[in-house]
Amino acid sequence: MRMIITLLTDFGTKDYYVSAMKGVIKSINPSADIVDITHEVEPFSILNGAFILWQAVSWFPRRSVHVGVVDPGVGTERKPIVIRAGETLLVGPDNGILFPAASKLSDKLEVFKIVEGKYTLRRSGTFDGRDVFAPVAAHLSKGIPVEEIGIKVDDFIKIDLFDWRRAGEVILGKVLHIDRFGNIITNIPNLNVNNIVLRMKNMEIPVRIMRSYADAEDKIFLVEGSSGLLEISSRMKSAAELTGLKVGDSIELVIR
Repeated sequence: MRMIITLLTDFGTKDYYVSAMKGVIKSINPSADIVDITHEVEPFSILNGAFILWQAVSWFPRRSVHVGVVDPGVGTERKPIVIRAGETLLVGPDNGILFPAASKLSDKLEVFKIVEGKYTLRRSGTFDGRDVFAPVAAHLSKGIPVEEIGIKVDDFIKIDLFDWRRAGEVILGKVLHIDRFGNIITNIPNLNVNNIVLRMKNMEIPVRIMRSYADAEDKIFLVEGSSGLLEISSRMKSAAELTGLKVGDSIELVIR
């Protein structure tokens, strides 16, 4: 049996949505160990949800079930799916949110379109997290084979979190996440250079790559974060507030 079910959503904690999903899971599998990755994904941001899920999955046992629900297309023709990535199962909408995490876990992915019926609740049209994804995850955690829950498909949506590129001395990237401290996580890997200009929103700021947050004295600096990606940071201040950058914004690093 798969005892761990993780949940990642943009639902927040003000409403009953997360508790409803947990109630459905526990009703089907009272022994399930539910772990909240986060419910504070930027609303409607598939990019942000995909990044956080990508960050988290490798730290869990391989036989876990991960549920990712950032679903601006709920109620449309987009598919509800399960991805099998090695021993791990990922459940959510077919909008790309699951793909980076699944690809991190396995080079060989199998995708199944969830079939409504025995293993889902009656769909409301607005809350597939409760009606589809939670019950499917619960049944999977009890050992129900994914082949009983869905039909294998070859067409599914893929997104590339790390589609940065270099044009001469200019590196083009984007913001994937802003943490609660205001650190801005980009999709650019660490660079072995020192003289860099951060270009964004019609502004240019000279920056240095520091070894840690504590080493920094500059107002704005770069640091390689725990994910191996460059972060735009400010020591004990919010770099996001200082720069005005948001998830999905484009940035440029100009090497001098």
